[in-house]
Order: sequence, then structure tokens, then C-alpha cells
Amino acid sequence: MKKFWYKMTLMAVALGTMTACSDDDDPTIEPAPIPTETIGAYILNTGNWGGNDASIQYLNMDTEIVSADLYTAANGKGLGDLGQDLCLYGSKLYVTVTGSSKIEVLDKNCKVLKSIALTNNEGQPISPRYMTAANGAVFFTAYDGCVSRLDTLTLNITGKVAVGSHPEGITNANGKLYVNNSNYTQDGSGKTVSVIDIASFTKTKDIEVALNPYTQCLTGDDGYVYTVSNGNYAGTDKLPADQWVYQTLQRIDPKTDTMTSLCNATFVANHGDKMYILYSEYYLPDTHKAVIYDLKKGTESPFIDINTLKSPNAMSIDPITGDVYIVDSPWGANADILVYDANGNYKKKYSAGYYTSKIIFETK
Repeated sequence: MKKFWYKMTLMAVALGTMTACSDDDDPTIEPAPIPTETIGAYILNTGNWGGNDASIQYLNMDTEIVSADLYTAANGKGLGDLGQDLCLYGSKLYVTVTGSSKIEVLDKNCKVLKSIALTNNEGQPISPRYMTAANGAVFFTAYDGCVSRLDTLTLNITGKVAVGSHPEGITNANGKLYVNNSNYTQDGSGKTVSVIDIASFTKTKDIEVALNPYTQCLTGDDGYVYTVSNGNYAGTDKLPADQWVYQTLQRIDPKTDTMTSLCNATFVANHGDKMYILYSEYYLPDTHKAVIYDLKKGTESPFIDINTLKSPNAMSIDPITGDVYIVDSPWGANADILVYDANGNYKKKYSAGYYTSKIIFETK
């Protein structure tokens, strides 16, 4: 368990971060009907650092079979180095491949429609990170300190906005983008969420949050924005106790952009008025817990015994059934995906690839 939390703070690849992507490529199309059935789930496996072995699998809900790598089957080659984030928007999949400095645009069979190499003005590669989609565009963060806009019809990048150092998780709410600026520091400088007006595609403000807002920034079912700050490794002997900043879940009201600190959290997943939380500080093993946080009441209740997991590193929730999928990725081994019902009762287990980082459900 301890090795996991250290790995998380170093890599935090898409972990649990649930990017909200809507259903239309073209904003002029009428919204799709409300889905009533989950037919499958795309599974992004980050792979080994420098191993060029990222992959995408598919879980068929009828057969309960997890496929082999769809990307390799469709294209005759591997996805690349470090599959970071996966977004299903309309008829296409979008994948940020951080180590390979590219975005892959795919059809639903994972056949490449366009591969977009990312470089700065000097021709140096840029590492893309996380995505959200709205208004006929996919917006992605990258380590050039910017958020870029990708038109989903032309598949061209049509704009870029500077936000801050090392932007990570991103979501959209109330006509705005919310972007975590991590900066990877322990000196207090990486503690803002930038706000971008989508219509004008301009940054309007920074919201101060707890230190190191990292990979998780999501829009809840209640319309609020939720972001997790990783803090500064509370419990380390490198800092006095009165300077420790704990991993924290915060809520932002997209109407007023005011922030409220809620509770401690490492990974989160939302369904209705419940936030499912895995929490552990690497240097403070007594903090390990898995709970359900009631967003209306502000109370916690037990979910599962977190000590039954070897190395959990991501969560996602089936939007139809409410089942909770927890990725358990032991160091050096392929991941298991453990499924629990909404009350924490174990249901089943699937085997996936190396270091699974994202699960996106396909509904109809």
C-alpha cells in the first residue's frame, strides 16, 4: 500500500480524474437522449515510463470480456509512451499521450483519424496532460503552461491560453473552464485554479486553493466544480508539522467562483450527491480510508476496507448502475479493476493492462 501512495504523488497519471465530456461533435446538433444503459467501457492503460506501451482496451458489459489492445489491433502499432487521459466526445475518442507529445484522435474502434504532434514555437515537444470537452471543442492542458482548443470538426488546434506552471486537471462548468495549476512545488506557489471564459477563450481570474491542485478537476452531478489538491506530502520530516498541507477536496461554485474546502481526499469519483473517496497520506499511514462523502450533509460514511487493496490508483463510476470501479495497480504488474456496488459490496474483478489510469463508460 505504501509504495502506491508514493507512486501516485510522483506520477498521478489521470488518476481517477474523471474528465467530463459531453456527447456532440457539433454544437449545433440537438443533445442526445438521456442514456438508460451502459454498453461498455474504454480502459486507458498508461504503460511504463519510457516503455512506449500505452494501450486501450474495451470492456463489453454483455459478455463481461475485456479486449486486447484496440489501438494496436486497429493501427498495427502501439499507442506510444504514457497514455495520460482519454475523452469520449461525440463519435470520437481523444487521447493525450504525454511521453510521446501528441494527441491521438480515434474512431470508436480506435482507428487513428488524426495524430497531432505537439511542439512549441522553437520546435521542442510539448507534453499534453488532461482534457475536457464543450461547445464542439476539446480543451487540453499541457506543460507549456497553456490550455489549447482543438476543434472537433476540423481537428485543428484553433487557440491557446496561458494559465500557469504545469497545468493539470481541467473541467468545464457554466460556460467556463477550470484548470489546476500544480507547479510541483512545496513553496506555496502552485495553488491556483485558473478560470477561462469559453466563448471569448480568455483567462478571467485565478482562484486560490490548497497547495498543489493536481490531476483531479471534475464537474459534479450537482453542477459544482470539485478539485483535489495534493498538498506537500504531509508527515514528511523535511517540514515541521505546522507547515504540512494535507490532500484536500475543494468545491468551487461556478456561478460565483467561490471556493469551499470540504474534506481530505486523494482520489475521488462522483455520483449524484455522493463523492466516493480514497484517502491516504504517504507519510501518515493511519490516514488510509475509503469513504462516501455526502455532498449535501457534509458527512462521511464507510465504503470499503482500503487495506484490502494493494495499490489503488483510480476510480470511476458507472453513470447508470452507480457501480464503483476501483483500479488496483500493484507495482510492476498489470492492473485489476474491482467492481463494488454503491454501498461497497464487492461484485466482480476484471484484469486490465499496465497501470490503468482511466475508465470511460459508453452508454446509450
